Amino acid sequence: MKVFNVLHRKKEEFETLEPGVIKMYVCGMTVNGEAHLGHARQAITFDVIVNYFRFKGYKVEYASNYTDIDDRIINQSKELGISPLELAEQRVQSINKTWEALGVSEPTYRPRVTKCIPEIIEFVSDLIDKGYAYATPVGDVYFCVKKYHGYGTLSNRKIDELINSVRIESAESKEDALDFALWKAVGQGEFGWDSPWGKGRPGWHIECSTMIKKFLGKQIDIHGGGKDLVFPHHENEIAQSKCENDCDLANYWIHNGLITVDGQKMSKSLGNFMLVNDLLKVYDKEVIRYAILVNHYTSTLDLGENALKQAEKSLYYFYNVINNVENALKNSQQEITPNADILNQFIECMDDDFNTAKFIADMFTICSKFGKYNDFKLLSSFSYAIQKIKDIFGLFTHSPSEFIKNIKFKYLNALNVTEQYIEDKIALRADFKANKDYAKADEIRNELDSKGIMLKDSSNGTTWDIKQLY
Repeated sequence: MKVFNVLHRKKEEFETLEPGVIKMYVCGMTVNGEAHLGHARQAITFDVIVNYFRFKGYKVEYASNYTDIDDRIINQSKELGISPLELAEQRVQSINKTWEALGVSEPTYRPRVTKCIPEIIEFVSDLIDKGYAYATPVGDVYFCVKKYHGYGTLSNRKIDELINSVRIESAESKEDALDFALWKAVGQGEFGWDSPWGKGRPGWHIECSTMIKKFLGKQIDIHGGGKDLVFPHHENEIAQSKCENDCDLANYWIHNGLITVDGQKMSKSLGNFMLVNDLLKVYDKEVIRYAILVNHYTSTLDLGENALKQAEKSLYYFYNVINNVENALKNSQQEITPNADILNQFIECMDDDFNTAKFIADMFTICSKFGKYNDFKLLSSFSYAIQKIKDIFGLFTHSPSEFIKNIKFKYLNALNVTEQYIEDKIALRADFKANKDYAKADEIRNELDSKGIMLKDSSNGTTWDIKQLY
């Protein structure tokens, strides 16, 4: 099995620190708002990776945190007239419901910054004692970047170039412009915690290093997150953790690509900010999951309404195929035995850096070979694979007939056409055809076509479908 390790910028054979056990940490949300598509991509990507590892037989200890305190949360709480901790709790509960609705499994551990303050203070104190950090007269604590000689390895940046290429946080009390905050002092009456350096709050980077150590240990197999976290967040995590623990923080660094919407960066100012809860009112959870998994996790994903509609159409196609396969196998007079050929194809794709995109593309090719659904070995292999992969991808978990029915109902409502109207027209058309009045029969076909309904004639009668789904 190979994964792309951002640390070395290449695919590498995957080996665990402890046989059969994987310890993985992924930087989660800051709960200063509801979950959007960018958060969903990360959550779904690593949900699938964890599911696949468990399918392969690994015991996975998976932690993904919530940053439940920052300046925005504090400012929002002031506007609402409640405490930051109360607001954060409300947001955490809401976001947990979002992940559940999206089919994302709960991690083994869900650390929260506000519940790890003593451990953060201890971590910072250790770095000061070891000479890698310093406290300022005003109560801030900074990490000395130049004392860690491996700085820049993950992001492939040279320390001498950082001053000119990166916007550096400035502070008069810092010894060097590159130094980053481990603890930030707060003013009189501001929210914070008591510490040896005065009342304050933790810096962003120290939070994850501390939570990894507390819940998973000094060293883990995989650290993940979005590509936007490589620098400075993950670079800083590596530096402070290596200096504290005297070992590498993680053996493999995995980063998912970012999301654009119709070619533009997703942002509130552009009006293209897509919240997961809003999308779930329009699309089944599997549509959102499919739209993400149909692309390789490392790619930049352009995910607007067109992409979501295409994902819905593709799922509709697959559910129709699954329904036909199930019916063919059920009605077969032959003895059907499980066949792992397609499942092995799936494993081959996933073992190559979790290539969900390739396997979904392969699925279209496989389905095109079914023809009249009489190759029972191929149908059996397909059915067996679907049963195994549905819990890994979080796709194809519905009853095929129910999913097809629900999608049709959704589109009929949009077309302002009822199923009864269509069935009545089909019956009337059958009467015209029986009386050889083909002109009037064609008028009905054309009438339904103009309303977005297409008819399919066969030896078994006439069925209907929705043009927009093809």
